[in-house]
Amino acid sequence: MSISEVKEERDYLEIFIEIFKRNNPYYYLDPRMKRFIKILRQLQTPFTTWATPNNIILEHETLCLRHFPNKHDTSAKRPVLILPPQAGHHSNLADYSPAQSLVRVFHRYGYDVYITQWKSATPEFKELGLSDYIRLTNEAVDEVRKRTGVFKIHLVGQCQGGWQATLYTSLYQDKIASLVSAAAPVDVNAIPSGIVENAQKLPMEFFRYLVATGNGLMQGKYILQGFKSFQPEEHYVRKYFRLWNMINKGDEEALKRFIHFENWYEYVQNLPGRFYLEIIKNIFKENNLTKPGSFKVEGRPVDLRNITCPVIIMAGKKDHITPPAQAFGLRNYISTPSEDVIQILTEGGHIGTLMGTESLREDWTAVNEVLQLAI
Repeated sequence: MSISEVKEERDYLEIFIEIFKRNNPYYYLDPRMKRFIKILRQLQTPFTTWATPNNIILEHETLCLRHFPNKHDTSAKRPVLILPPQAGHHSNLADYSPAQSLVRVFHRYGYDVYITQWKSATPEFKELGLSDYIRLTNEAVDEVRKRTGVFKIHLVGQCQGGWQATLYTSLYQDKIASLVSAAAPVDVNAIPSGIVENAQKLPMEFFRYLVATGNGLMQGKYILQGFKSFQPEEHYVRKYFRLWNMINKGDEEALKRFIHFENWYEYVQNLPGRFYLEIIKNIFKENNLTKPGSFKVEGRPVDLRNITCPVIIMAGKKDHITPPAQAFGLRNYISTPSEDVIQILTEGGHIGTLMGTESLREDWTAVNEVLQLAI
C-alpha cells in the first residue's frame, strides 16, 4: 500500500505497523507493540467526562444546561453562561481536566458558572435549525436568570459557541451584560482560511449530500475528518510516532495526556442536518453575520449593530481554523463603544486558545480581571 492509496486513518496505522514489522520480525513478542496496539484499540471507542462536579438543571431536545456549583466564595455580581462549540466534539472542552478548566478559572474569581452542553442529535431532531438553537440558548439564559435572580448575565462563547453567543446577543441584548467571543469566525472574508475556502468553493449540493448520507443528520465523523484534513501529517502520521516514542521512553504522564486528549478529540457528535446546512450557507458561504438583516432567526432580522454591551474578543496567533482577523472582525459590526471592546491575542492555536494551559493561566485570567473591573 502506498501513501497515495491511503483512504482512511486505519490505513496509516497499518503502514506504521508494517514498517515496524520489517525492522523487528518478532514484533508480536515486543511488549511495546502490544501496548501500542492496545491503546489504539481502546481509542476506537472514545469516551469523555467532566472534570468539575456539576448538575443538569435543564434538559430539552439537544440541550443540557449544567450548573457548576462554586465551592469558593461566589462574590461576583453576575453569573457566567459558557457556550462551547458543537462542532463534532464534546462540550466539556470548557471543563477538560482539573488543570485545564475554564470553569475553574471563573470559579477562582467568584463566578457562578453554567454551561450549555449540546448533545449529539438523533433522527427526531434532524429538522432543528439555527432558530431552534437560539431558542434553546434563550431557554438556558432564562433559566440562569431565574435561578440567580440576576437580570443580565455574562455570556461566553467558544468557537462556534462564539458566533452563536454573538448572534444571540444581537437578538437579546437586554439579557446580556457582557459578551466574550473566543476563536469564533464572524467576518469569514476578513482573511482566507481552509475551512472557509472549502465551504465557498464546494456547492451546497455537496453538503446536502453529506447530510443525506446521515439520513438528515450531519455525522460528526465527517466534521472530524474535515478538521484533520487541514493537518493530515499531524493526525495521520506524527501522532503515531509520538505515541510510540512515549511508550518507548516509558513516559507515563505523557501517555495519560495523549490518551485523555485523543478520547476527547475522537469523541464525535452528530448535528441536525438543517442546522448544519444553515451554518454553511449563512456563516461560511455568504458571510451573513456581517450583513445586517440578510437573514432571520426566530423570525427576526440578525443585526450585530444591536450589540451595545462590553465585548471581549479572543483569537489565537497560530489558529488555522479561525485566523485572528476573522475573530477580531466582530468589532467592526457592533455598536459597542471602542473603549469597551477588548482584543486579546493568545500565543496558541485554535484548541490552545480555548483550553490550553497557558491560555487559561494568562489570557482567560485576563478576561476575568476585565469583567470584574468593567461590570
